[in-house]
Amino acid sequence: MRNPLRPLLVISIAILAGACSSASSAAVTPKVATGSASAPLVSAGVPPAAGNSTQTSNRAGVTIDVTWAGPSTGAVFEVKMDNHMIDLSSVDLTAATLTNDHGEKLSRPTWEGGASGHHREGKLSFGASPAALFANSSWVELELPAVGDSSPRDFKWALSK
Repeated sequence: MRNPLRPLLVISIAILAGACSSASSAAVTPKVATGSASAPLVSAGVPPAAGNSTQTSNRAGVTIDVTWAGPSTGAVFEVKMDNHMIDLSSVDLTAATLTNDHGEKLSRPTWEGGASGHHREGKLSFGASPAALFANSSWVELELPAVGDSSPRDFKWALSK
C-alpha cells in the first residue's frame, strides 16, 4: 500500500536540505564596502580587497565574513561565522595569523565574541605593533584556522603605499 504522505515528506526533505546547505566555493569573494575597487593584483586569480571591506569565504557548509576597516584602525577584524551543520565552538580563532608580503607575521590574537553554536560573531585583534606590519607592505593576509574542512581560510587586503 502506498503511503499518501510520501511525496510531501520527500519535498520537505529537499527544501530543508537546500536551506541548510550552501554553494561550495573555494575562493574568497570580496564584497567591497568602500575604498578602491581597482586594487592591484597580488597573485594569480582574484585581486585582494582594499582596506575597509568585507570578504566572504563559503566552503564546507560554513560561511565566514571578515571585515577590516584598514590600517588606520589597527589589526582588528570583525568575524562572523554561520552554518547549519556543525558546532563552531571548537574553532580556535586565537590560532589566526596576520602576514604581510614581506613574510612578517603577527600571531596569537585575542577573540572577543561568542564561542558556541552554529553562529559566531566577534572581534579578532592583533595587539602587537601592527603599524610595523603595515609599513611598506603591499598587502596583508589574515589566515583563520580550518573550519568545517581541513584547510585554513585566507583573506587578503591590498594596502596603498
